[in-house]
Amino acid sequence: MGAKFMAKTKSRALTELEGAALTVIHRLKSCTPYRIRLDFQQSRSREWSGSAGAVYPALRRLHARGLLKAQQTGEGRRSVNYALSKTGSEALTRWLTDVDRAAGSGLDPFRCRADFWRGLPKPERDAFRRDLTDELEKKCANIVRLMKAGNEPEPKALELELALHKARLAWLKDSER
Repeated sequence: MGAKFMAKTKSRALTELEGAALTVIHRLKSCTPYRIRLDFQQSRSREWSGSAGAVYPALRRLHARGLLKAQQTGEGRRSVNYALSKTGSEALTRWLTDVDRAAGSGLDPFRCRADFWRGLPKPERDAFRRDLTDELEKKCANIVRLMKAGNEPEPKALELELALHKARLAWLKDSER
């Protein structure tokens, strides 16, 4: 593999999955792929929790690109602890500060469906609105509990998630008219 290809591969922008995996490693300093997978599985986002199986191939790609250092744990079947390399830290910083992608609308299941709810028959639409409102209120209450407990590793993410659900609730209320 030529040096030109390696340089191009190392500088390629991270995917959202890769960036999220690097944030877990950064937060924990070093960890096994299994630990990262658990973080994804425990995500409140269905999209992230559903990506748990994609974590292992993503970590192999990141390691092959030189963004991760691997150290054998001496436990189990060739288990390794990953830590960020210098190049990995630089790639994480580029990903974290990518204004265009950070400001992007991203995948939003609520927004993707919103224009079509009006087309539901009124009884179905009303029942759906009640159920959706109840679910969003439950999510808000759960986030408030987590914030009060104070042991979440990403408190700003919780604040943003709460604000998102409150905005959705306000939009639902305003769109009833």
